[in-house]
Amino acid sequence: MRSLFFTASRSLLLLILTGPVATLWADGLEIERLTWAGIKLVSGDTTVFVDPVGTDLWDGKAPEGLVPVEADTKRRYALITHAHNDHFDLETLKVVLGDRGYVICDESIATYIASRGLRVIPATLYTPLMMGGFIFTAVPAVDGFGSDQVSWVITAGDHRLFHGGDTLWHGKWKTYGQQFGPFDVAFLPINGARMGGDPLQETPAVLTPAQAVDAAISIRANLLVPIHYGLNDPPNYVEVENPVQTLLVDASRRGVGVRNLLPGDNMVLND
Repeated sequence: MRSLFFTASRSLLLLILTGPVATLWADGLEIERLTWAGIKLVSGDTTVFVDPVGTDLWDGKAPEGLVPVEADTKRRYALITHAHNDHFDLETLKVVLGDRGYVICDESIATYIASRGLRVIPATLYTPLMMGGFIFTAVPAVDGFGSDQVSWVITAGDHRLFHGGDTLWHGKWKTYGQQFGPFDVAFLPINGARMGGDPLQETPAVLTPAQAVDAAISIRANLLVPIHYGLNDPPNYVEVENPVQTLLVDASRRGVGVRNLLPGDNMVLND
């Protein structure tokens, strides 16, 4: 399979041979929730991370615990939704990817991430990348600070997952459901964070629990796994009260399945 990638030492795009095309199946897709918004997927000889953070950014108070970011497979990829440090952990990526792994990110931030010393495969919106038995497709998201951000559609065999980074509400959810759905699992942020200022911002910069439920319904997700919650630092960063409990109530009322994986918890999707 051939794919495009950047290296930090070259500014031009290179075509490289990344190895034979892998069979696109997942005999028991293993999923681990990592800290904050991160997840880890393992199938066969491939490990895929999304927004992994292993550095303690929270001075010993990581939301629901800081879990290690580790891999022991031959193939390793890390999908990044955007370049904020709670989603793009440079030091952790250097260690876990080593000299055999790649970061996959939107083409708008590929040069920046490559400049940090990582091997990068740039993704174009709506263009699937087939690697290690997975298919990765970047789709538009909306960032609360106005930064470039994508969400990820991840396919492994008959399984399809959605990872929403820390996006806020936008108008493309139903389009994703029509184009890519249904999804086995959607990992969606739920803390509805409002940013500090004078006065405090009233509009949430991240999906609220109710909006996450709406998004899950719109994309036709069979299961919603909440991510990106548990940090409250008023007046600078204010999340909704009891985000998980609020999500469970809203989801139950609307018939949406929820599984609250804590960091370090695992689940398996079987064929």
